[in-house]
Amino acid sequence: MSQLWWIAGRGLLGGLLVMVFAVVGEMMTPKRFAGVFAAAPAVAIAGMTVTVLHQGHGPLAESALGMIAGSVALVAYCVAAVPLVGRLGAFAGSLAALAVWGAVAGAGWALLT
Repeated sequence: MSQLWWIAGRGLLGGLLVMVFAVVGEMMTPKRFAGVFAAAPAVAIAGMTVTVLHQGHGPLAESALGMIAGSVALVAYCVAAVPLVGRLGAFAGSLAALAVWGAVAGAGWALLT
């Protein structure tokens, strides 16, 4: 039962932080970017908060390194997607960019473990 409370707490904290980041993002950036600046940081902070409270600092460090590798891979995906979608179309370009993401995320995981 306590595991269920941790999951519920993580979801509630994540939702609350998404709302806070959305409001801050809407005040500081154009409205079309508010969602971009809301979801990822809020979910990451909520997840890390619950992880440190439930499992301690060791798993938190591993989680943070994974988030760093994933964010670098996401930037690589975005950089690759723009020309690939223009050249190959939406579906094929997105799949090719997803392969770039997988390669960069895999390389990050290999370097960090």
